[in-house]
Amino acid sequence: MNIRQLVFFCRAASAGNFSAAAKGEGVTVQAVSKSIHELEEEVGGRLFVREGRGMRLTQLGSMLLEPALKTVESFNSLEQTVASWQSASSREDLRLALVTPPFSKHEFICAIIARLITHSLGVETHLSVSVGKSALTGLRAGALDALFTIGEFDAPGCTCVQIGMVMPGVFMGRHHPLRGKRPLTFADLEPYPVLWSEEIDGFNETILNSCLKHGLSSPLESIGTNEEVVDFLENRNGYIMGVNLRALSIVPFAMMHEVDPERAPSIPVCLVMLDAPQRPEVERLNRFARSEFSFMKRLFSSDKTVAGS
Repeated sequence: MNIRQLVFFCRAASAGNFSAAAKGEGVTVQAVSKSIHELEEEVGGRLFVREGRGMRLTQLGSMLLEPALKTVESFNSLEQTVASWQSASSREDLRLALVTPPFSKHEFICAIIARLITHSLGVETHLSVSVGKSALTGLRAGALDALFTIGEFDAPGCTCVQIGMVMPGVFMGRHHPLRGKRPLTFADLEPYPVLWSEEIDGFNETILNSCLKHGLSSPLESIGTNEEVVDFLENRNGYIMGVNLRALSIVPFAMMHEVDPERAPSIPVCLVMLDAPQRPEVERLNRFARSEFSFMKRLFSSDKTVAGS
């Protein structure tokens, strides 16, 4: 049994005759007929019976169709992955994603990090933001070389390397009752709703997930649009967990506030790569990220960076 036989079988089952299947695959009718006959000999029974000008599946054929379709689909996916890998292997640049929803100044922050990596490694680097599943799909397809996650990530076929640690912060609007309090505790935050996203917090061990495990008990709210997020911050005294970096504040609309470091957990920042041999550029990125993470964190914590934004 081989993939060619299964492709012809699925195509014939869909088309209802060998002629249409042959045309769809760009081969002769004889090639389709021969492959189907060989497959029937291997499985020990007829797969089709003639009916008028067409044909229909036998009971055995009907039983085999769904697993055959899944096998063909998996094989096509494998071919696409190999093609993407070959394409990625021939590239000399780096394509990276920060696993987070788009946020204020994300283009500014991604551009600075990309320029820093480009300058330090001598490799043209592109950094964008991407949500969890899309980022993972891009990594597995070869469209991305690596992901940065804030929080640990575990998935089959992936390696998660911790490159540094960050502290949680609270992003809240200008009218929030806790706006003037420093630092904030989980007890302070308890009465107020916190933003939770299945797309983000359901993907990896995020800041919010870690804080919930360490005693944060605010009510969780899931919000779908940017307009709702603005209303959540401005009018409903909601807040968003994030990294405590000054560069993420939007003066005067919303500010990032410190969470009491004595009570809040440290959050690992990780570099996620496929569990497979990597191009030299990705290996160099791995070493660079671990050695220079503290510098990047200081950069985005500085007043100079905030002023430059």
